[in-house]
Amino acid sequence: MCQHIVILAERNGQQYVSQCEHGTVHLIWDGVGLHLSAEAFNRLAAHIMKTRANILELGDSVSQGHCRMCVGKLSLILPVEDFLLMVEMIDEVMPQINLTGNGQYHPSVRIAPPHQLIPPVLN
Repeated sequence: MCQHIVILAERNGQQYVSQCEHGTVHLIWDGVGLHLSAEAFNRLAAHIMKTRANILELGDSVSQGHCRMCVGKLSLILPVEDFLLMVEMIDEVMPQINLTGNGQYHPSVRIAPPHQLIPPVLN
């Protein structure tokens, strides 16, 4: 259990990045939390930055689309506007991430470029 958490960036109480004494980076976005080793967070951030570059290249044509971010078995779909806000926050914290953490989580990371949202099928 984390006892000492440092908030590295915060947009509001539901959107922030923090790092604890274990080296784990906690990315919280609207109640969804990703808890990654510093190394895994850096890999995720690299994918996110590439996706941002692709979005900026496409310009206004994707402003109404969505991005799907998959980390392991978790899939998070964000409007482009929210995704870009998350990217700004992640970009802000990258110089502050303590890479000496010893977390063992190594997710497979995939981020799909913006596209029209297909509603989920609920059973």
